[in-house]
Amino acid sequence: MTDSLLQMFGLFGGACVIGFIAGMFPIVSIELFLVGVSAMAHPSPAAIALLILLAAIGHQIAKTLCYYAGEGMLALPKGKMKARIEKARARIDRWNKRPKLIMFFACTVGFPPLYLMAFIAGPLMKMSFWLFTFICFFGRIGRFAVMMIVPQLIQG
Repeated sequence: MTDSLLQMFGLFGGACVIGFIAGMFPIVSIELFLVGVSAMAHPSPAAIALLILLAAIGHQIAKTLCYYAGEGMLALPKGKMKARIEKARARIDRWNKRPKLIMFFACTVGFPPLYLMAFIAGPLMKMSFWLFTFICFFGRIGRFAVMMIVPQLIQG
């Protein structure tokens, strides 16, 4: 899949597209792609910066869709599903004293999973879209930078 995307969009367009796909489907790893590109292609510092930025943009577009899906999804349920959401809301409220810090860890470390956090950021964590976007985008840039720079340092 990655080869055909790279043939179709090139390395930089592929980083954005794979970032988006990875943001929507957690089984796809943008981190693995970035590590692989860094280790095998030996990009220049400018290319690394552009790859990080494009991967983060693609990933953020996906997370924006997840954010708004969570807003709509959690506003609609009735019956059993509504009771499950309320039970989860009570659990989340226990550790929701520092939502910005939790979102930062999700974006940089990956725990709790950012995929899940994006869905609950608005409705359960009461995080505004702009705050979510800021933390998520710049946290991802930091994470992706580490993923691309470490292979460069290891290879010398």
